[in-house]
Amino acid sequence: MVGFAFRIITRLVSVVVLIGLVLFGATLYQVYSFGQRDLARHAPAAVVMGAAEFDGSPSDVLRARLDHALILFHEGMVNKIITTGGSERGDIYTEAGVGKSYLSQHGVPAVDIISDPVGQDTYQSMVSVETVMHVLGISTAVFVSDRFHEYRVNQIALQLGIHDYSSPTATSPIHGRFLAVDYLREATAVLAAKVVGYKILSVLRHGN
Repeated sequence: MVGFAFRIITRLVSVVVLIGLVLFGATLYQVYSFGQRDLARHAPAAVVMGAAEFDGSPSDVLRARLDHALILFHEGMVNKIITTGGSERGDIYTEAGVGKSYLSQHGVPAVDIISDPVGQDTYQSMVSVETVMHVLGISTAVFVSDRFHEYRVNQIALQLGIHDYSSPTATSPIHGRFLAVDYLREATAVLAAKVVGYKILSVLRHGN
């Protein structure tokens, strides 16, 4: 009897693991395939998702995103650029502020740059961006990030009622095993959010 129960439990565990692997694989495919498309079109604004800054200078990842937004602006695809991202504890600068400075130095008039230095993660930044867009009277924007990040941005945008035209940077410095790790992390985050929601994940991570 004990042996029979053990076999049943083992099979149930195997089924659960298999289902989990299938769901993770499907989510990983969604994350990967979505990021391969550039859906940029004329829109009121481009939103640059934040990334690390170092003592007032953008990291290579953030610079690649900003450079992509510069192309969109100078080609007339967008009228304004919204930079996002707060700061880590102890930082003097914010990701959004550094982004605004970089764009100003590369020919974007200050009046056409909106710095939104709010958010410790993607969800918080997106919620804040939605408020900024509401004040501007717009609901559509081109969202610029890395390919592996665009699907999560898109899913949060949909929940917030934002029309997202995803446009990933093609010059990201993240390659090789680091890129693979980022895809796996994104798939994990997206799959978890499908279960509990992005807001709860953000609260669990930051406590607010």
